[in-house]
This record gives sequence, structure tokens and C-alpha cells, in this order.
Amino acid sequence: MSLHVSDVFSQFLPLYQQQHRLSAQQDSVSRHILQCRTPALGQQLWECDHCHQPQVVCCSCRDRHCPRCQGQRRRDWIESQAANLVNARYFHVVFTLPHELNVLSQYAPERLYGCLFQAVWQTLAKFASQHKRIPGQLGMTAVLHTWGQTLSQHIHLHCLIPGGLLSRSGQWRRIDKDYLFPVKALSTVFRAKMLAQLRENQLSVAESDKLMDKPWNVYSKACLCEPKTVVRYLARYTRQGMLHESRLQQMDSQTVSFSYRDYREPNLRKSLTLSGEEFIRRYLSHILPKGLMRIRHFGILANRCRQQKLALIRQQQIQSAVVENDKDEPREGQSEWHCPVCAKGVLRLVPLRLATRRPDN
Repeated sequence: MSLHVSDVFSQFLPLYQQQHRLSAQQDSVSRHILQCRTPALGQQLWECDHCHQPQVVCCSCRDRHCPRCQGQRRRDWIESQAANLVNARYFHVVFTLPHELNVLSQYAPERLYGCLFQAVWQTLAKFASQHKRIPGQLGMTAVLHTWGQTLSQHIHLHCLIPGGLLSRSGQWRRIDKDYLFPVKALSTVFRAKMLAQLRENQLSVAESDKLMDKPWNVYSKACLCEPKTVVRYLARYTRQGMLHESRLQQMDSQTVSFSYRDYREPNLRKSLTLSGEEFIRRYLSHILPKGLMRIRHFGILANRCRQQKLALIRQQQIQSAVVENDKDEPREGQSEWHCPVCAKGVLRLVPLRLATRRPDN
């Protein structure tokens, strides 16, 4: 029998609440996770189109922190974002905050995360505008993650960047190198931009001199060449959530065990056992403030100018591989539920039929 995060919350959350006070957002998310796929949120009637066996399905909570609600949202997001891809290689760059700044996320998360988005974009925009051969404007889709593999506090930004620059005159030039910008130089500028953002937003940092002296972590992954691969890559980092439930291994009266990947040994998966209270604490520490956007677009991919600039770029390209791949590939959003009884038919939603009132004679 598969284990769900809701099972862990059901067993350990009451004990956790006796010792800790939940914020309004944490309380709301906890209730959503506990009620997800239960009759508390309502039910739907589905019917097999082959054997006509009825199936009652409980509704989901659709909370972005609930691991059981991300599958369909992931497919929908892939479908909506496929049209926004550029026919070029993509670069994946990860900017990580030093752990000394983690404390700021406890009392000013909106300002800290806003500073992180702005500092990363200012860093990349600076390098793009000063490019020796083709200065211009980049595009960036940035995704905020606050967790590590063990659910510890690990604040970082995943950035997917089309490999090209749009000049002020509207000329699109591809970046042919296998890397975007030098990582060490990015790290130095990112450190300065982030600390400047913190000072501007009146966020005090203890021992800021030590933060200036230590190197900040900026990591660049191998570039991605196929647009359809980019879409799946985007969805992996935007909609997977902090803990995929397949990683949960076992739970007893006091502890929870789950698997994780140690990136020092990437081919080896390890197991971590936490007390139920510590698991709840770590999970709830990653609940984002209500309304905070964890996926943001910048530059040529910014919402206010994306359609206009993408049209300009595609006019200069001989052929848009994004459109062709999008048509040739079956959409992930077209997934179907197969009947668990006959395994031949597909479940169809039975529409609600309201009784019509007879007219008075």
C-alpha cells in the first residue's frame, strides 16, 4: 500500500500542534493536504465506457503544496508553456543562497525571495548587456526552490535561459558556446547584487563581511538542445513539489523514512529516518506565503512583452521547431484514466442531471 504525505500529517500533526503554533498559511495548507481526495471536498461519479462500471472519485484540493495535486497541473502547465519556447538551445543555471541567509526566510520571506529574483536577473542582465560580441537582452524563466533532498532549508533559484540575445535593434543572435557565462564571474556579481538588494529592502544580515569574503554557489548544467526536452525539464522543476510521494518508504508510531539523493554520490539513493515531528516541521517550513509567485519570467519572456518579442524572433528564424514538435508529439494533457475493473475501457465523467420541474397546469 502506497504511503501519502496526508497519512503522515494525519498521524503526527496533532502532536506537532501541541508544541508548535502554525501560521495561518501553514494551517490552511495542512487542512488541504488532510482533506485532499476525501469526501470532505466532494465526490464525482465516473463510468467506464466499456463495462459501464461506476467509479466514485473524491475531489482534490488543488493546493500547490499538496503532492497529490501536481500531476494534472504539471500537464496543463506543459501545454500552456510549449508555445513560449524559443527554437534554440537552453541553459540551466542554479543560484544558491548561503545558509547564513536562511533565517531571513522565517520573518521576511516575501522580501527575501523578491530580492533573490531581482538579484539573479540583474546579474544575468548585466552580463548580457556587456557581451563582447552580441550585447542584448536575455530571457529567463526562474523557479524558486527552498528545499534540499532531505527537506532541509536550501534556498535556490533554477533558471532556464534561451541561448540567444535580442539586440536593441531587434536582431536575434544565438549563443553558440556550450556555456552561457563564466560561473565564477557570475558568482561574484550575484553576491554583490544580492547583498545590495538586502540593504535596499532593509534586511539586516549578520556578519555581512564574512558573506562578502566567501564564494557563493552558482552552478551551470549542460545545455538542452531540443524544445520538447525543455518543456519536460521546465515541468520537472516547476510542478514536482518539495517531496514526491514515491520517495516515502515507511512510517511507524514515531518515525517517517524516505529516500533521497546524495549529490556527492549521484548514482546512490540513500534513506533518511526522521521523527514524525521533525518531518512535519521540515515540510511546513517550505510553505510559501499566500500569493507569492514562485515561477517568474524575465526579459524577452516577461509577460508584458513576451508575445511581441517571440514573434519578432520567430520571424527571423527559417523554421520554428517548437511549433512542429508541439504538433507531432501527443500532449501530456490528454491523459486518460483506464478502468480498474475491465482494464479495457476509459473512465468518463458522468454529468450531473438536474430534475426538471413540471410546469403548473
